Amino acid sequence: MDTIDAKLLHLLAEQADSTATALSPQVNLSVPAVNKRIARLKSSGLIQRFTILTDSKQVGKPVMAYILLTLDQFVQEPTLMDYIRTDPDVLECYAITGEYDYILKVCAAGTEALEDKLIRLKQCRGVSKSHTLLALMEHKFEPIPLPDCAGDK
Repeated sequence: MDTIDAKLLHLLAEQADSTATALSPQVNLSVPAVNKRIARLKSSGLIQRFTILTDSKQVGKPVMAYILLTLDQFVQEPTLMDYIRTDPDVLECYAITGEYDYILKVCAAGTEALEDKLIRLKQCRGVSKSHTLLALMEHKFEPIPLPDCAGDK
């Protein structure tokens, strides 16, 4: 990946539906060269997909929470992972170090819907403990292609 690729990543991160024609003058390449680079970035796996970001409040899911989970020491977690993969309100899930085993980012229509989700999570085999943190206000959410990309924005 060179600086032109990095600049393309930043430009596409800001507006994923940009055309090669619009990107071409910003990176000083021809339209076919931009298309070729984007295709190469996709085929290499560096660009995994193009997507949109929605406003959770406008889609009826204004409650955002982080749920920390601990699993029993000798229980594997396939039931939990099956639930997490199929629930569209579980936005992110990470295995973590420390007192808890996983952290989930979850959206919900309200506190009752969040409580239902917590009950379902606690019913998954192996979940022994949870801790929920409600997000009050989003101060920064800025998905970026790579934090240390050398491209100029």
